[in-house]
Amino acid sequence: MKKLAGLLVFVVALAAAIAVTKYYSTPTQPKQPQPPAPAAPTASNNVGVNVPVTFKTQLVTLDFANRKAHVTLSLERDPARPAPEKIWVWAYFFTPDAPGRYCAGEPVEVRQPFASGSHANLNVDSDLIDCAAPRATSLTYYARVNVSSESAFAARLGEPRISYDITQASPATVEGVQPKRH
Repeated sequence: MKKLAGLLVFVVALAAAIAVTKYYSTPTQPKQPQPPAPAAPTASNNVGVNVPVTFKTQLVTLDFANRKAHVTLSLERDPARPAPEKIWVWAYFFTPDAPGRYCAGEPVEVRQPFASGSHANLNVDSDLIDCAAPRATSLTYYARVNVSSESAFAARLGEPRISYDITQASPATVEGVQPKRH
C-alpha cells in the first residue's frame, strides 16, 4: 500500500510540474501582426530583385579535351512578374566513382534571357576549372545546375548545399576523354 501511495504522489507531482511548465512557457503577449508582403516590383525597379525562375536541365556535355561544359536549359518565369534583366547559371559535376568530389566553372551571366516571352531555351558554355579528365572512358558524370536572377554569388551553391544524389542530377555526356594506354 505504501508503494502505491508513493507512486500516486509521484504521478501527481509530475502532472503538476508539466502543467506549471506549460503555463509559464506560453507567451503572455499577443503576437505582433506581420507586415504585409511587399508589392511585386514593376519593370522599372526590378534591377537587383530576385525574380523566381524555374528551369529544367535538358542536356549537359563535358568536353574534357577543350575544358568546357555545355548546358542546355529550358526556363520559365511567371508572366505576371517582370522579367529579370539577367540571370546566372552555375553547374557542378561529379561522378559516383569519386565520392565527395566535384568540379565546376564560374557562374555564367545571361543577359535578357526572356527577351521573347516568359519561356526561353538557353545554351550556356562555361570553362571547366579543376576538372581532371577521367582515367577511364566508362565513368559516368552527373551535373547539378542552379539558376539565380539575383547574382553570380547566389547562383553558386555553398559546400553545405552540394549534393551527390544522382536521382536529383542530370547525366552528363562526356567527350574528349582519351583511354589510358597500358
